[in-house]
Amino acid sequence: MLNTMIDVAGLGRRSLARLGTLMGYVAGWGFIAIAGLITFDVLARRFLGFSSQATTELSGYALAFGIAWGLSHTLAMRAHVRIDVVVNMFPARIRYWLHLTSLAFLAVLVGYLFYGAWTLVEESLLFNATDISVIRTPLAIPQGLWAFGIGAFFLLILAMLLECFLLIVAGRGNEAERMLHSRSYQEEVAEVLEAVGEPVPDDPHAPAGPANPEVKP
Repeated sequence: MLNTMIDVAGLGRRSLARLGTLMGYVAGWGFIAIAGLITFDVLARRFLGFSSQATTELSGYALAFGIAWGLSHTLAMRAHVRIDVVVNMFPARIRYWLHLTSLAFLAVLVGYLFYGAWTLVEESLLFNATDISVIRTPLAIPQGLWAFGIGAFFLLILAMLLECFLLIVAGRGNEAERMLHSRSYQEEVAEVLEAVGEPVPDDPHAPAGPANPEVKP
């Protein structure tokens, strides 16, 4: 029964992680698009004598949208900044629960953020609020995209929290730690090698313990 629950939770977590990956790509292309618009605006102002007068507004929206839509993929890849000098000193059984506790605190924080973001969207819809710029963008559109990104992030956190809790209870805490601990230097190196097209060492994701193994003389 417990293993079935773990499988179901894992399926939900992987689905949300795939959605987060897609959202991350969209956010990245959004940054590229806004960079192209800014470049065009600068050149048009210099050589053609006109400007869209909207780059400041749109670049602000793109920044908020890109950050929110990149959060889920960053969590799935364990790329958020973490300071875990102390946690790695504890035995494995304690580390598992400390990782889970940190994820639970993150869920509380992001839950409040999502509530605030959605409340802001509701207010903008209620008052038909628009930006005071030239294009007068309905604020519910960029705010809604921003809130959606935070909401997807929140759901992924909850899915990971449930799956990791079940794994720890089932005595498979090492699998939970693989999803939660900071990336090791082997994984960082493997990512760089993949980016430049070099062969990657065998199974760089294998270590499940602390990210800083003991160095022997």
